[in-house]
Amino acid sequence: LLSSKKHKKITGVAYTTDKSYYYFFDKDRARLQKDLEAKFPGTYVVVTDMDDDENRIICATYSDKARGTYYLYDRKTDQIEKLAELAPWLKEKQMAAMKPIKYQSRDGLTIHGYLTRPLGVATSKRLPLVVIPHGGPSSRNGWGFNPEAQFLANRGAAVLQINFRGSTGYGKAFWKAGFKQWGKAMQNDITDGVLWLIK
Repeated sequence: LLSSKKHKKITGVAYTTDKSYYYFFDKDRARLQKDLEAKFPGTYVVVTDMDDDENRIICATYSDKARGTYYLYDRKTDQIEKLAELAPWLKEKQMAAMKPIKYQSRDGLTIHGYLTRPLGVATSKRLPLVVIPHGGPSSRNGWGFNPEAQFLANRGAAVLQINFRGSTGYGKAFWKAGFKQWGKAMQNDITDGVLWLIK
């Protein structure tokens, strides 16, 4: 939930499917987001804090290729000031893209995940593959900068991250489908993802 302390109301929600998105109930908050996204095209923009008048905004930007940068935005003057870059030594042009993927498991369940290929590689043929299962198991992989995936892609490997059954963010039925399935259907989802990618 997104809220306004100044106006004492809920202004919108943030949700995740393949990537993270916003839905706003409040026109002013929607306009702020639109203004920020126009200033940082191609990145995901998160408002992390505001002053009491909601005129001075601290926001962070990130993407699958950039760890993130914090900025101070003054709505009255429309000025942006860079505060801190989280990893200035990483060059975005040298990072690999993270692509959302989905496939059918052997029992017909739709499984979502992410594939990161080495930079400049259009196909996954003849590439070594590393699968990185998320922890939990009741958690999930998300789109964004992943240091492990970038390290491995930089060394020439494709990286597959799978949100197998039991992962959160896909509804209660999908979460419950992982109950008592450690090393069983949950593991099959990972294997089926590798077989899907090979095909």
